[in-house]
Amino acid sequence: MKQRIRQCFGKAASSYSRAASVQRIVARNCAAFCLEGSYGNVLDIGSGVGFLHDELRKRIIYGKYVSLDLVRPMLMEQKGNGALPVAADGEELPFADGCFDLLVSSSAMQWYSMPEKSIPRSFDLLKSGGKFAIAIFAHGTLRELADVSGRTGFGSVKKLMSCSFYEDLFDKVSGIKVDYASEEHEVFFPSVKHFLKKHKMTGAVASSDSMSWGKDKYRRFVEEYENLYRGESGIKASYRVFFAYGEKL
Repeated sequence: MKQRIRQCFGKAASSYSRAASVQRIVARNCAAFCLEGSYGNVLDIGSGVGFLHDELRKRIIYGKYVSLDLVRPMLMEQKGNGALPVAADGEELPFADGCFDLLVSSSAMQWYSMPEKSIPRSFDLLKSGGKFAIAIFAHGTLRELADVSGRTGFGSVKKLMSCSFYEDLFDKVSGIKVDYASEEHEVFFPSVKHFLKKHKMTGAVASSDSMSWGKDKYRRFVEEYENLYRGESGIKASYRVFFAYGEKL
């Protein structure tokens, strides 16, 4: 699965900024949960092309900003933004405990293979009094796509965990004070073809499920999506986001 994530997001690195409109909004809203002020060392897990860094620079002052991502081509898109790029797995963080003052992550941890272990472990890297803000796509994201894929057998959608799953997970992390929020977004596209193209341009097609393609299934997929989810504004795609923010005690 990790290799497929590298492949899909690597291919999408140059197009991501143009296509990932919701991810850009989520990064902005995630940054808003970070208290303004000065931070020594900042760790951005799953930083992608740098959306969250762009937003945080408007709010905070920092000594060192570590921009970590599994996909090296995504990091290459951040050239010249002042962050220190680190190509590594967010589930196997290559840092000593207690060395960061701010931990942030936006639109990344839903890809974790073992979130129950990996997310709590990431807080070991925070100093006492360190702050954090995390945004994760949750169940309900691309529910229209999942529905039509299930009906037609065309394509594949990653199974996402619910907001309540993540809230329970963070509640069990010892030594942190945490608050939660959630939000939903609806995006409209002129056609199913346009939606699928934009979706592919974000790289978020790395699913663990087997994929099925073919002209007949594609044609049925388009017809079903049009019939079920076209409104006055166009083809609908929904997104649900979970936020956790707070500090390490």
